[in-house]
Amino acid sequence: MRKRRDESAQVHVIEMITLFWLFFMTATFILQLKVPDPTSPASDGTLDLAAEDAYDSLAGEIAIDPANHTSRLGEMLTSGDLNDACNIMLETLPSSIRGNCWVAVDAGSKSMQGEQSQTDGTTLSTYHLLHDRGRVWTVGIQVWYVGGSS
Repeated sequence: MRKRRDESAQVHVIEMITLFWLFFMTATFILQLKVPDPTSPASDGTLDLAAEDAYDSLAGEIAIDPANHTSRLGEMLTSGDLNDACNIMLETLPSSIRGNCWVAVDAGSKSMQGEQSQTDGTTLSTYHLLHDRGRVWTVGIQVWYVGGSS
């Protein structure tokens, strides 16, 4: 009977050593995980301001024909100058930021206009609705840092 208890005790010691080893290896694995840092709010804020400034560069400009249009952007979109309008907005972005411009009219689907760039890294998009001469335009500006860094 005594020998049976000794064997049982040895099994419990081996179980405890195995559990300790498993716990230690799990903790070591978790500590070695590399979790990327989230994009900082300041970085997102800079991208957002750049996109807003690009939009405001034309949306805030007075139309050549102010009696018939709400802004220079509305005037350009209504006259069909989608590419030119987008290019003007994208040219106002800082040199460290690139972007794409998307335009849709009324309930239509959006399409990329102006000079197109390949996205690189995390992007941020802003959308605005613009009403001009009975039509509703959706203008989206997608921006990101050159090189994808933040």
